[in-house]
Amino acid sequence: MVRVSRRVFLLSTAAMSAGCASRRLGVNGQAVAAPGASTPGAGGAPVRQPAVGQSWHYAKHDLVTHRHIDDEIDRINAIGATVDIESVSEEAQRAPNDSWGASWLSKYIPHREASGGPLPSEVQEPWGSVLVDPHWSQVQVYETPIPLWPKQLRVGWQEHVNTRYKTPTNETGLPWDQTIKAHAWEVITVPAGQFKTLRFTNMINFRSTDFSRTDSQRQETVWFAPEVGRWVARESAGTYYMDDSAVDTPYYESSYRWELLKWS
Repeated sequence: MVRVSRRVFLLSTAAMSAGCASRRLGVNGQAVAAPGASTPGAGGAPVRQPAVGQSWHYAKHDLVTHRHIDDEIDRINAIGATVDIESVSEEAQRAPNDSWGASWLSKYIPHREASGGPLPSEVQEPWGSVLVDPHWSQVQVYETPIPLWPKQLRVGWQEHVNTRYKTPTNETGLPWDQTIKAHAWEVITVPAGQFKTLRFTNMINFRSTDFSRTDSQRQETVWFAPEVGRWVARESAGTYYMDDSAVDTPYYESSYRWELLKWS
């Protein structure tokens, strides 16, 4: 595992974000109202509402080497008290691994109205807030659902969420502290096309399920397209320290970038 200084990590993270921004055309946009939110003077298209069968197909790349790692498909398979989304990884299909199991997940899906069929990988309650999130190394269930995009689609919007999360290897709950902040409207181009997006960041401090790790942090940059009803690009990187290390330098987590290939 590569060890880097705190200064090198911070500088490299800033450089990656700046580099991605430089490849895109920034635009000034008016705010648009998110579901259930009121934004004075909102203009433009509202957030696309969910419907069974909607899907988003992403390519996943290593953020540093740009190597293609996987294709991932998210598809809405049921709408009731929750929005149930099936997340399929092509890499996982080639090497099946039920790392958490339906029996564990089922007790964390309250009032599920869909009958039969596989349990969802992602659960939103309500639309736009994630309760069960499969996009980390282990599926995570939050005590308080976390916004997947700003509740008010306007530059400067910010929210702090302090909750706990559970995984198949830790059901007692671990701290999860996340700050979501909207920064700018940008027009970006990904394989699926060109989209007007609200760029926002997630700054996350959490307790890892690996108790040898301390001061775990993650930073995400997300480009959310209201017309798509989901993000069209997303980047994630993070650091942590080792509890038994005498050197005050962090370790990198794996870092990734996802881009939308197609949607329906």
